[in-house]
Amino acid sequence: MERFWRDEPLLKDDLVAVNKLLLETIATAHPFVRNLLEGQFKNSGKLLRPALAMIGYRLGKSVHRQRVIKIAGVLEMVHLASLIHDDIIDKAALRRGLPTLYAQVGVKQAVLAGDYLLSKAMTLANTQEGDLNTTAVANTFSRLCESELSQDGSLGDFLISKATYLRRIGGKTASLFALSGYAGAAVSEAPREAQYLIHRIGYNLGMAFQIQDDILDYNGEKSRLGKEVGRDLLSGIPTLPLLEALAAEKETERGEGSLHTLVGKSRMNKLRAKRAIALTRHLGGIERAEKIARGYAERALNDINRLSNSEVQGLLTRLFERLSKRDY
Repeated sequence: MERFWRDEPLLKDDLVAVNKLLLETIATAHPFVRNLLEGQFKNSGKLLRPALAMIGYRLGKSVHRQRVIKIAGVLEMVHLASLIHDDIIDKAALRRGLPTLYAQVGVKQAVLAGDYLLSKAMTLANTQEGDLNTTAVANTFSRLCESELSQDGSLGDFLISKATYLRRIGGKTASLFALSGYAGAAVSEAPREAQYLIHRIGYNLGMAFQIQDDILDYNGEKSRLGKEVGRDLLSGIPTLPLLEALAAEKETERGEGSLHTLVGKSRMNKLRAKRAIALTRHLGGIERAEKIARGYAERALNDINRLSNSEVQGLLTRLFERLSKRDY
């Protein structure tokens, strides 16, 4: 977080306050639970969702800063809980270069820790200062869970449609980005048009972010990513670079040794995953996925330019630039 936001002192101060709130929220928990979750908060990454809430907040005139900080905390806790559950499903050993909660304590305790975070998020959301539009929140959480269930229910099926993939990441990632910006704008009583725009900006930014994240699983470096390259493949999860490569592979090329044959095998192992990554690159899957990500990014930028608040325009434009250059 410190490195990513070092050139945005105002936002950085806001996010330090959010992180402090997260630690205070679990301060009364059992020491075992508190120690587990403190590690998650300290390794919480870029705090993008809280940042979007704090940026959205600047679209209005409300001075209730503490209220939006609580809402930002709610959004981050929901996100962290989903990551804990993701790591269990993926049997992931590393996240951001450190052992996952699943790797440290096993399935049962990791599930309970994720559930505990969700319960604390809901408690905070229902306080007066953390009050949110409950319909918007419920719809977002439902989409997130539906997308996770859809993905988990078809692990190992690498031949899903692109529409299915886009729907999944829309529910898993983009919906929470959209809610974050919208929630901040709503708290500050920003004009309805601005609330609508920041919601759409968040959604398109989230789609571009997730596609880029999936691309890094094919061409990133473990030392930078903080996790194994090819983890999605090994977990049985098809993402856009693979789907685009499969679409590019001609029917006459789909014999033995082809990408279609490779992903059609009963079980993906490290050797097959390495070969699948090489074929995905060869077939242009990464470039095709990057083009689609750029499309979402351009939609976000078009809406950013429609905002009347120059401060928010600048914050979002600089955030977009940092995200587009990231390699972790």
